[in-house]
Amino acid sequence: MKLLNIKHSLRFKLIIGFVTVAVPLVALLLYNNYYASNTIREQVADSNKNSMILYSHQIEAALNKETNFLYNIALEDPNIVAFSQLREHTDEYYLAKARILNTLTRYHRFDKSVDLQFIYSVNKQDLFHTPIKTSSYEELESIKTTIEKLVKSVRPESEYFREWKAVEYGPDRFALIRLVDAGDGFYLGAFVQLENLMIPLDLIHLEDGFAGFVNRQGELITNAAALGRHRLDISLASEANEVYQVVRKDDRKYVVVMNPIQGTDVILSAFVPESQMLKNLYHFRRVIVLISIAALITLIIYLVYLNDILLKPLNNLVRGMRRIKHGDWETRLHSSKAKEFAIINETFNGMAAEIHDLKISVYEEQIKAHKAELKHLQLQINPHFLLNSINIVYNLAEIKNYGVIQLMCMNLVKYFRFTTKTHQVAVTIAEEMEHMESYIKIQQVRFPERITYAFHIAEQAEKAAIPPLLIQPFIENAIKYGFDFMDHPFHIGIEVRFIGSDQLEIVIQDNGNGFSADVLSQLQSGGLKANRDGQHLGISNVQYRLKHIFGQKASLEFDNAPDGGARIRIILPFRTVEQFTSY
Repeated sequence: MKLLNIKHSLRFKLIIGFVTVAVPLVALLLYNNYYASNTIREQVADSNKNSMILYSHQIEAALNKETNFLYNIALEDPNIVAFSQLREHTDEYYLAKARILNTLTRYHRFDKSVDLQFIYSVNKQDLFHTPIKTSSYEELESIKTTIEKLVKSVRPESEYFREWKAVEYGPDRFALIRLVDAGDGFYLGAFVQLENLMIPLDLIHLEDGFAGFVNRQGELITNAAALGRHRLDISLASEANEVYQVVRKDDRKYVVVMNPIQGTDVILSAFVPESQMLKNLYHFRRVIVLISIAALITLIIYLVYLNDILLKPLNNLVRGMRRIKHGDWETRLHSSKAKEFAIINETFNGMAAEIHDLKISVYEEQIKAHKAELKHLQLQINPHFLLNSINIVYNLAEIKNYGVIQLMCMNLVKYFRFTTKTHQVAVTIAEEMEHMESYIKIQQVRFPERITYAFHIAEQAEKAAIPPLLIQPFIENAIKYGFDFMDHPFHIGIEVRFIGSDQLEIVIQDNGNGFSADVLSQLQSGGLKANRDGQHLGISNVQYRLKHIFGQKASLEFDNAPDGGARIRIILPFRTVEQFTSY
């Protein structure tokens, strides 16, 4: 029987049931936690998105107003038109420049959406501007230098004439610049620091968050230190797009909402700390996580409890049955905590004990029957040999050879004194050879100078034990069937030697007629059986005894020797007489 398939076991099914219940439950709780957090995140992001759109429109309106003002000055101011005619008149030129600056300053006094306005003459490479309010002289020079480099290198097809462009005028300091071509080699322009455009954003309640401007490469150009080198996905920046993105800085996460400022190359962004957004949700999330952990722990404890109460006793019961199956009748099950399994285990133990006792009784009966059968087989040899011996005495009496009859009877007495010891289950090779010699001498008395024999026994082989009268039937058959009044004496040879260290080989060979082809075929195939007249009884008897005592460890082989005569080869395990006591 094959081992129980793990997929069909009760343990596997219970684990699958546990996973089926536990995993969806924990997953549902965690998803609920995630969904609540994501909902809050979307609501906060949407709120800040609306604020971004509002302030973006305010900045767009201020910059568009400044752009319209520059175009109006370029087209309508007579001083701008006269500029190209006054280049060679130095005094008039400076007076016109003063009048233009006065116009710009007066406008700038009422509209402070930009930091400064300037005019640049390409031909004279002359730059003049409205007053610049700065906190330091270095910053003033930096602004002037940046503007001068820009207007000297700019071309008429440049984007600075189409939109407000961000330029860096100092370390991590950026501003927007817009140019208007007034014609005749004159440029009007406006300059506004991005930091000043951030002032309205202070009204947004970001608390630990911050706002800033992002260029078209996704780089934060204001408050850059707060985010580091992160690049943002500017494809998410549009009024119609409600998608937000999340960025991480050190151990903090920010939810980022963006909105582009039309007419510029910058994007307004707000960075809201996720912890700030979810602070009111913290306790709820904590409870959800604790519930998930508690549910998982409870289910695991229940599974352990179920394993202790149900699975372990079942496993012990199955293990006990397998041991009983493999012959371990001493197996007993311990008492169980569950009443039902306690009854099952008690019944199992009682049943195993009864089967054990019954098994022992059956085994003892089989041993007794086995011994009785062996004794019967052994005793079969004695009357068979006795009949043959009496027949020999009868033949000697017919020829009135009383001296030979007396010698024959003495050998018979000696021989049958040994064979009457029926309690012996084994004899040594030396004892067996002594009896075989008595038998052959009886035959020599009958046929003087016609029978010879020779025994060759290996050293230490005399102590080997074999069943009694194991060799005698083959010698008897050799004389009965192989002996013929030949020109030379009939010779019988017996050789006993070791094969390895644990096997004994007995070879019986004569120089007679040997086996006929039919008889040899039957002997080799095991098909030769004793008939009603008692023929072949000795060979069948030996075959049965070897099988019952040694099983497959012994073998009996028949063949004819190359130079004539029969040859029998017996191979059996080496044992001493003491080792036969258990059989």
